[in-house]
Amino acid sequence: MGKKLYVPDIGVRPATNLVREAIFSTLHSFFEGGVRDLHVLDLFAGTGSLGLEAISRGAGSVTFVDRDAESVRAIQKNLEILRYTAQVVRSDVIQYLKRSRRLEFDLVFMDPPYRYERCGEVVKYLRTALALQRRVLLVHERAYGQELPDWMAEICFMRRRRYGQTEILYAELCS
Repeated sequence: MGKKLYVPDIGVRPATNLVREAIFSTLHSFFEGGVRDLHVLDLFAGTGSLGLEAISRGAGSVTFVDRDAESVRAIQKNLEILRYTAQVVRSDVIQYLKRSRRLEFDLVFMDPPYRYERCGEVVKYLRTALALQRRVLLVHERAYGQELPDWMAEICFMRRRRYGQTEILYAELCS
């Protein structure tokens, strides 16, 4: 992106440059051309750093979802700063997914607060809401050092990478 993002003082932690670079480099091994022309869903978007990076790399569309009003304002401000357009939804992630049917995304970023305990529910509703006739990759950022969650057995786990105290799990959401 090259520009400094607006980060509200509400305890959100945008993905670091190292982690963002690593994620987008890894995505080239899953998608020819990286994220170019992909439809991206950024759940627990915070400042929007992952979705904004996707836009800067040519994503076809990005939808940001976060329940916090200040985070939504930060995403909107960052879109303005970077002169990007995208859909921004203020909603609890599970409620958003429960209301949605036949979503069509190729890539889903799931970066909840590290102590968030409902990721299994998020994945359940995500699988229901997505049109899984095509490949959908889930990129889950979490604190390093935890055992793999039980819900990972229900999807096609592919890769696990550590960057300091952050761990990234890559999995394909299969039907």
